[in-house]
Amino acid sequence: MEDHRIRVLEPPEGIPATNMPVLVPLLDRNTATTGTMTIATGLLVVLGAVLAISGGHGIAVPTALLVFMTPSSLYLGYSAVAGSSPMRKLTDKPFRLVSGLDGALVAGTRVSVPLDGRWLVVRFPVPLRTQLAAQRRLWVLGRFVVLPGVVVPRRGAFRDKPVKGSVPFAAEPVSPGRILAAQRRLLSAYYFISVVMLLVMSAFGFWTTADYPRRDGVVVKGAWFLGYGCAVGALGLAIAAVVLLRKLPEPRWTELAVVSGPASVNFFGMVTVKGRTVLPDGREVTVQAGGSDPSLAANIAATGRLWVLGVPSAGKTAKAGVPGHAVFGPVKFGR
Repeated sequence: MEDHRIRVLEPPEGIPATNMPVLVPLLDRNTATTGTMTIATGLLVVLGAVLAISGGHGIAVPTALLVFMTPSSLYLGYSAVAGSSPMRKLTDKPFRLVSGLDGALVAGTRVSVPLDGRWLVVRFPVPLRTQLAAQRRLWVLGRFVVLPGVVVPRRGAFRDKPVKGSVPFAAEPVSPGRILAAQRRLLSAYYFISVVMLLVMSAFGFWTTADYPRRDGVVVKGAWFLGYGCAVGALGLAIAAVVLLRKLPEPRWTELAVVSGPASVNFFGMVTVKGRTVLPDGREVTVQAGGSDPSLAANIAATGRLWVLGVPSAGKTAKAGVPGHAVFGPVKFGR
């Protein structure tokens, strides 16, 4: 079950959301990144159309550009318009705490929460849904929500009725090990999706090698390396995905105090933090967090606490998180 001594980052109550650490820089960077990538992928779509019309470049190259970049451009454009940018406009208002979740319903991945005479419907992946079932609290800003300890907002929608086929969203005490297992299964699913994408890219690479008319050009050599590189990458990710599905015993956490500056958001939208800590063996070392989960670095900076799976060692990378919360990622210790 969740240890209520554990402090986590949560929105400030009663004051504008701009005061929540890293939230505004993260939203701004995500908006800028998705906007830039939308333009870049859109230009590649245009390039693919031009190559297809002009001829002399085979079928594989223009087909790859059109097949890959058209849906990517549309998805990124939608994310820029409907994601971070609308929430950024609301950050001068405070978050609202909704606790208890009396009357909440669930249908698959979608949770319907009664709010002000309507239903706020939000899609949660399994780790977040598991955390919500145990804690029964979330923070609402317009149609966006965040859970305790989690800085990445989820976009919802207000409806007059809950999702069809919904059942009561029952309270369910959950161990940290169960949330960790859910996190690992979700990451494994993302890896398997990436494996499929890499195999498709590998196939396009080999197709380009056989199809491109100018046999002595750099395109043929580059496509050959792309095909083999994607195939090797797919194999590595597939192995990692299978490893993540292994059953693990209930995790043993080591709590460390960290002295650090504020978390920051880099050019790629990753939330990072650097600081110093004392390991269980008494050694004082540097520690750095910043990877797949921006909530990890944000929680370390906000609370001054770091929870590591197992016993950390100097000079090595360890898995860390927040027990009972859907927060999980790597940290690196110095020597």
